Amino acid sequence: MKMTHIKRRSFLKSTLALSAISVLPNNLSAFRENNSPLNESFTALYPTRLTKGDTVVIMGLAGAVRDQKVVVDFKEILEKQGFVVLIGQTVYKTFGYLSGTDDERANEFNHFVSDTQVKAIFFIKGGWGCGRVLDKINYEQLKNNPKIILGFSDLTSLLNAIYHKTGLVTFHGPTGNSSWDSFSLNSFMDMVSRRGLSLQKPVIRQLQVFSVLRAGKASGTLIGGNLTVFCSLLGTPYFPSCSGKILFLEDTHEEPYRIDRMLNSLRLAGVFDQVSGLIFGQFNDCKAEKPNESFTLEEVVQHQLNEYAFPVIWGAPIGHIKDKWTLPIGVEAHMNTDDLALKLIRPAVS
Repeated sequence: MKMTHIKRRSFLKSTLALSAISVLPNNLSAFRENNSPLNESFTALYPTRLTKGDTVVIMGLAGAVRDQKVVVDFKEILEKQGFVVLIGQTVYKTFGYLSGTDDERANEFNHFVSDTQVKAIFFIKGGWGCGRVLDKINYEQLKNNPKIILGFSDLTSLLNAIYHKTGLVTFHGPTGNSSWDSFSLNSFMDMVSRRGLSLQKPVIRQLQVFSVLRAGKASGTLIGGNLTVFCSLLGTPYFPSCSGKILFLEDTHEEPYRIDRMLNSLRLAGVFDQVSGLIFGQFNDCKAEKPNESFTLEEVVQHQLNEYAFPVIWGAPIGHIKDKWTLPIGVEAHMNTDDLALKLIRPAVS
């Protein structure tokens, strides 16, 4: 996927190259052992649900914001839900394409984590930058003071790392520069405030039609997010166990051959041997530059998943789209392709 003006793949190229080394056959057994369920023997932590009057924070952990109207508008949206909104200094900072230096962003995040008055941390945008601070996050403090952490795109690395390191349920959903239409806002409030269990089916037609690629039923803990960013965690201490999980993936502005390469990395790493189900979100603008010399996105997916039997849902409202789900990472769910349903076994908040 790519950012506006700056292509994410340029920044992740070296990371993905290192990841590829980690999944070569002579290292595969070690990789699988290091990512076995034994390494996630924690007790799941459920953050407290948000209610009116709660204090929440908007900060930057990835790309810099060039238009401060985005901050003003996002603050207003949250205030209309009855929340008291604090603004972190990182939303005003620029360090190249980042919203501050690595230390500035990590320190501010850790500060808000330690603040017992703050009930949720939201991010102004994705882009790139979260991967640079994963080793600076105070995970122990998150265990002691769990709270709602929400984001998507580049935030995929943070959400999965936190779950893997602490057991804290995190939330894959809109950032400040997302479209907070009624569908997205309703899904967000369902998950973080109303203790919802079911995910609403999309109201409008998406780019990829909400449909079934392989029929079946599955149960498992939800993990995943942006495909590019999720793959960048391969071979690192922040990649979650995939054993028995329901994996969801989305991406944007990646040609089919790049999607093919990333799915192949997951296949070689044994991820598809371990998951119980797979949900593909929206892959907007993931078209070949030369269609006559390429596979389609659907063909790539079929090639990579042909030998597996788990159920697969296609075109869910997840990703860089207007109407999107808020999905809890770390909560057990049940998927049923008969009615294209995804339901949580228990609420994502306490």
